Amino acid sequence: MNQTLLAFEQWLKTNYRAAYGSLQPGLTDEQISALLGDWPYTLPDDVRSLYRWRNGVEDENVELIPGLTFRPLESALAMAAAYWEVSAQQAEKGGPDFFPKLLLPIFSDANGDLVLLIQGAETQAPSSPAQVIRMTAGQRLYGFERLSELLAAALELFQNGAYTVDQDRDTVSIADEGKAQAVWRKYPLLYLENVDVTALVLENAEPVDDSEEEDGDEGDMLAGLLDMLGIDPQAVDPETATLEDLTELREIIPYDGWPDELKERYRQVSVKTLEAGEQPGKTGKSTGKESE
Repeated sequence: MNQTLLAFEQWLKTNYRAAYGSLQPGLTDEQISALLGDWPYTLPDDVRSLYRWRNGVEDENVELIPGLTFRPLESALAMAAAYWEVSAQQAEKGGPDFFPKLLLPIFSDANGDLVLLIQGAETQAPSSPAQVIRMTAGQRLYGFERLSELLAAALELFQNGAYTVDQDRDTVSIADEGKAQAVWRKYPLLYLENVDVTALVLENAEPVDDSEEEDGDEGDMLAGLLDMLGIDPQAVDPETATLEDLTELREIIPYDGWPDELKERYRQVSVKTLEAGEQPGKTGKSTGKESE
């Protein structure tokens, strides 16, 4: 793990200066334990190694792997606490405890929707599984048996050009799915359903149980998360919604899940935009500076 992290840091220093410059100093074991406080689980050794190396990045817009920024431990715990609260509320209503307290989102997008989850253990463990999940859509994107192997794969994907960096936006994307798939197959995977938008099915991956009972649980999970995030397509006024509003909504909630009136509004404003000679749906990455 430590060798992977040192090699990763060197690659960032040479090839991705914004990410390297945003890395925060690592934590001591005492600082890690103090931040965990009364969390009833222990951090596996590989997660502790990660936070001893670096305590996340300072700029949450800087991605270290596709779509994901590395969260400082205190930020990961704060995000987890929000999910724990929603999960507990769902459990009180008779729904599933979909986000138990052993889970921590140590990487995420800026909205906390796309997350890389590790899990704690009741006794000290050498490693944690690592899963990347899109929460509101209920999509399992990929999962490794060990966090260290996910990071080793990410480093190799940077080195062979399958991962590329947009230096202007500080984002990482998959440039070569063939190379990516070849690298992923080298490691023990929990599953590999989708990467980015295109499905990359690993034929011998352990199948994910998509039983009717789980589908119901995911529906409860989605309702709780949307409520927490303040997202509800039913609450969007089809009379006044702008193309920008609807484009942002579409990035979070699939178009098929919208009310008919909202779909019609989207079609209307898209046509008007095309007639004006603009491209609908092109919003780019928000930096929070547009309105300044």
